[in-house]
Amino acid sequence: MKEIVKEIQKVAYWLAVKGLSEANAGNISVRIDEVPTSYEVKSMEAYGFEYNGPEMYLLITATGSRMREIFEDESKICLLHILPGRYYEILHGEGKPTSEFPTHLMIHARFKEMNSEKRAIVHTHPLNLLTLMNLKDFQDLLPKMMKIHPEVLIFFPQGISVVEFEKPGSVELGLKTVEKARGKDAVLWDKHGVVAFGKDVAEAYDRVEILEKAAEILLRVLSLGRDPTGVPEGWL
Repeated sequence: MKEIVKEIQKVAYWLAVKGLSEANAGNISVRIDEVPTSYEVKSMEAYGFEYNGPEMYLLITATGSRMREIFEDESKICLLHILPGRYYEILHGEGKPTSEFPTHLMIHARFKEMNSEKRAIVHTHPLNLLTLMNLKDFQDLLPKMMKIHPEVLIFFPQGISVVEFEKPGSVELGLKTVEKARGKDAVLWDKHGVVAFGKDVAEAYDRVEILEKAAEILLRVLSLGRDPTGVPEGWL
């Protein structure tokens, strides 16, 4: 588990350095399959809703924590024991999990039920993606972004989904995201950011980087008053 904590800290560092997580924005979580030992229950906390998913353990960044702090202080990463019902246990870390906990919880539960290899989630606010999402014709531009260079098609063979704007941290946002995540490796939150998935934190972060690069390329082409050509059809 210590290695996973270090991986979270490394990704938190790069999210901060690359300006992908302003102030206390962004959050990271990883589902761990082994049962942690040598931990006692610090507190019991309420979900705020009835959770009917599987029992599991999560490492997740704490609410209000800054990525630049997480890199230096592992106490900003909470260890949770997820239990069916109305309450979960905090075993380690300062404070409570990120305000986007409902979304992380629901996605991890779905992946565990599917026996998916996806165990990591990275959510952040990339500048170029947010810029695109604030254009009226964003939905028309999205297909162009998804074939603007080869890496996008390699890492997102099933494309990505978009969730219409919902209140950040809400249960509604979590419910809509888990449905849109079916068969996808990332979901965009309109006017909010991106949620990317991977077998580990590094892979989830890779997907954030690739989408942000694609958005940047598209914006540069559009700023020239041109229409992107994209990679040829059928090459993959």
